[in-house]
Amino acid sequence: MTVFAPCRNLLEINVDIIQTMMFSVFVTTFLLGCTVSICCAWLLRRPKNLPPGPWSLPIIGYRAGSGLIHECYASLAQRYGPIFSFRRGPFLVVVLNNRDVIQQALVKNADVFSDRFTPKHVKLGIPASNPNASVVWSSGKPWGDLRKFGLTALRAFGMGKKSIEPHINLEVRYLCEEIEKLRGHPTNLLTMLNNTTANVICRIVFGRRFEYDDEEFQGILRGFFENFSTISGSDLVNVFSFLLYMPWYKDFRRNLSQSKSFIMAQLKLHTSSFEKDNIRDIIDAYLADEGISKDFTVEEFCRVVLDFFAAGTETTSTALSWAILYLCLYPDVQTKVQSELDTVVGRGRQPAISDRARLPYCEAALMESMRIRPVLPLSLPHTTSRSVSLGGFTIPQGTTIIPNIWAAHHDPEVWDDPDDFRPERFLENHDSPTVKKNDSWIPFGLGRRECLGAQLAKMESFLLFTNLFQRFEFKLPPDQSTHSKRGISGLTMPPEPYEVCAIER
Repeated sequence: MTVFAPCRNLLEINVDIIQTMMFSVFVTTFLLGCTVSICCAWLLRRPKNLPPGPWSLPIIGYRAGSGLIHECYASLAQRYGPIFSFRRGPFLVVVLNNRDVIQQALVKNADVFSDRFTPKHVKLGIPASNPNASVVWSSGKPWGDLRKFGLTALRAFGMGKKSIEPHINLEVRYLCEEIEKLRGHPTNLLTMLNNTTANVICRIVFGRRFEYDDEEFQGILRGFFENFSTISGSDLVNVFSFLLYMPWYKDFRRNLSQSKSFIMAQLKLHTSSFEKDNIRDIIDAYLADEGISKDFTVEEFCRVVLDFFAAGTETTSTALSWAILYLCLYPDVQTKVQSELDTVVGRGRQPAISDRARLPYCEAALMESMRIRPVLPLSLPHTTSRSVSLGGFTIPQGTTIIPNIWAAHHDPEVWDDPDDFRPERFLENHDSPTVKKNDSWIPFGLGRRECLGAQLAKMESFLLFTNLFQRFEFKLPPDQSTHSKRGISGLTMPPEPYEVCAIER
């Protein structure tokens, strides 16, 4: 019997150890559960007098269902009102869904609503040495200084002036030559439109253009558009930063690195050839501006240039792609556009900015395409610099603000039959038509954060639109006589890929 005593003692000791371990696991699990519950309660607590909104999941927050996010928000606005709120991870988000509340926030309370919420994927591209090295995503005084510099530079190199018009028309001629080579065969024009709009902004930023067969430049453009589309599914990145380093973001990081390398090469070329008495473009303007060049190193200013280049390329080409699609789907509108062009301009010269006042139907058709399919259906996110009252609700400091441009453009209280494509809604005095303004038409945003290059974009869009429809009749291929109008969700909203036949007139 004594032989088994040590074994029995050992068994009793092991049982005690197991019981102790089980108790420790239980206590640890209980404490962890309490900690998580407390954290969830803290994260999901609702300050007093917040706008109403949908229920948010613990930790993750509110997740929209399938479909386009701007349409989901517009639907929620019908239930909760034009101002509603929800949690997205640790962030409180407020969505503004009509022109009145957007103006009240971004214009009347601009001092509070003009700061920018910077998503994690965007921070990946901003130098850690200077988080304000971005004309789009910075806030406060650094943003004010960069915006002032950007506006001055854009005005100096063509925005709102005739000096850029010859360059735009030159790019239009290159574009038309490429389209003519197709001889009416179906093709997706988006790549060509991207080249055209990219070269316009390249003239202003880099002082040069790039050929359509420049492989490096084409790779940079492809990377831009891939990253724009990737951003659509990146909400969770703001909650779980480590997702940025997962394999599925490898292409995003690679594209960003290639873009920065490309722009750094342009910056170095300018540094070596810079002459203070010969300012050629925005990069030279930076090198000549002692204030800006002191606040931002060449590496940091690379991100600022990236902002100019990205914002000036994708948005305008996407707007034109929508306009072409809609005029294919509504051939009667295309006929009226071309009839007006034939009467006012003829076929012997290119349309000019000076023709704009005499081409009201053309401008109305372009405005209507921007209304019904805004390039940025959701404006870039803002954040509140302090607690503020809006629409009878209290919006705490640090709240993320999302203006829903789509909802403002489809508000049935402002627009009759908002889902109908009808350029006439922008015309008045039909005997001698003129363009009628509507304050709810806000494709470039409102307030201090209105698109920096809005005037350039309007000029470029008008010239591209009128030149293309003067030269070509656009039709969908016979087997694609109908096409989806929904678009693809991302930072911007391009149409679903489509082919078009461009037939010389």
